[in-house]
Amino acid sequence: MSTTFASVALAPSPFDTQSFSFSKPQEDQTFFILSIGINPKLQKICGEIDYPIECLTSIIPFLNENVAMISMSILKVEIDAIHNKTKEALDKTYELSMNPPTSRLLPLCLKSCINNYNAILESKQRILNAISMGDANELSMELSHNMEDVFACEEEFNKAKIKSPITELNSLLVKIITSSLTIDVNMTNV
Repeated sequence: MSTTFASVALAPSPFDTQSFSFSKPQEDQTFFILSIGINPKLQKICGEIDYPIECLTSIIPFLNENVAMISMSILKVEIDAIHNKTKEALDKTYELSMNPPTSRLLPLCLKSCINNYNAILESKQRILNAISMGDANELSMELSHNMEDVFACEEEFNKAKIKSPITELNSLLVKIITSSLTIDVNMTNV
């Protein structure tokens, strides 16, 4: 069994990181993180997701003693994580747009990303309403639109043949949204 190391942000601040060492699970093995202090129910929920480490590390900063370790509560926390990471991406994009462009097309790409990030932020209340009403179709649709917004941002850089300066943030956002979509599916199957 091979061991993989990952350094991931555990808090909204880009300076607070934690390294995890974990074994890559075989297809017939259950995902486990041998880290102290992580609720086994949360490990189980995140272990059923394509990106378990990102699931855990995006949720943990938003947990408190009032969060029940059930899919619906974890999904709400994951939506907070999407919102927070989108704000971070938006801040980074604004910061980049204030610097002199390295390409005449860069400001256009960044403007498109800003619009897409704002659309994601605006969807938060619709997502929370869908969760509260148990409307899995609306929830899936909103989360899928969020995913499309992130992909559209990256596509702007691809079309302009510019290396995206926010690929890492966008990649993490996609993983968090994917986790939310999976938790949504698990929630509707409970």
